Amino acid sequence: MWNYQNTMLEGNVTHEPTMKKTKTGKSVCSFSLAFHHNSGSESEEGVSYIDVDTWDRLAEICSDNIRKGKRVMVFGMLRQDRWEDDDGKKHSRHKIIGKEIRFIESLNKPVAEAVQKAV
Repeated sequence: MWNYQNTMLEGNVTHEPTMKKTKTGKSVCSFSLAFHHNSGSESEEGVSYIDVDTWDRLAEICSDNIRKGKRVMVFGMLRQDRWEDDDGKKHSRHKIIGKEIRFIESLNKPVAEAVQKAV
């Protein structure tokens, strides 16, 4: 049985992306996003982090264009990796398999200041 799944996150890249090739020659680019969240009260605001993997041609585009601090919007699927280490301890982490990336341009400083004054 198939379930519909679509994940979208907007955030800032926390480190330079890493590009690797699998044993079969597929490209995979990995990076991490930081994004703000809150539960409706200022005291509960925080930052969360999630890893993102992109594959094939999208991996190459990300490797060439994504830099630390850049703001991006990622569309993809949420995936959970599970594994057991050499000591038998079980681990788990979530990541996004990116299917589409949108690069979000920041306003340059004079424009941002003008917008802030207008508000």
